[in-house]
Amino acid sequence: MKVSEKSLELNVGAEVLNLMRNRWGMPKAYLRGLTQREERQEGVDFFAQLNTATRIFAFQFKAPRGRLDAAPYRYTLLRDQHATLFTLAQGFPGSVYYVLPFYVTAAKLQRDVPTLMQDTWLLPIDQMPTLQVFGSIQSKVVRCWPGVAAVNPEYRLLPLREVSATTLVGVPARQFAEWYIHYREFWATVERRRSPWIARGLRVAVVLS
Repeated sequence: MKVSEKSLELNVGAEVLNLMRNRWGMPKAYLRGLTQREERQEGVDFFAQLNTATRIFAFQFKAPRGRLDAAPYRYTLLRDQHATLFTLAQGFPGSVYYVLPFYVTAAKLQRDVPTLMQDTWLLPIDQMPTLQVFGSIQSKVVRCWPGVAAVNPEYRLLPLREVSATTLVGVPARQFAEWYIHYREFWATVERRRSPWIARGLRVAVVLS
């Protein structure tokens, strides 16, 4: 049985949060979705009201394609979604990532729970210029092996289990709020075209000082 994207997001997200609070020394970190109803009501005020020392990280979760647990694991990247994230990542390297769990089947997921981090990888978005990755097309399939993501050209993958706090930088709350204004505007335009992919699977980690 194939594992759903939501199952991966919930379970791997819980492990990411545990890492941030414990191993990475961010005890007040919490995850927040950007597409819930309360976000529509609050707008960017939530981010603007945070302490200026607060750091924010963006994690775009992806589920692998196919039916078998075997490398290369394949994920679909979307140009519009990537472009918005790359804009944020350019100014703050070490803050915006694709989260790529190497889990297709429920059997493998059940075997590795509660340490899915052992085969989950982070793909830093700041190393992936939109034009270089996509050219003129709207989506790309990235093929992944441990440590390597091949799309055009190859990019490094970071093993989630080995990422340290020194790798992570974070976006200041004010700058994130400014980016989020444009993100919401663009997402609303895409939603009107009945294409919600721009916001699907995006979670932010808010790290309070």
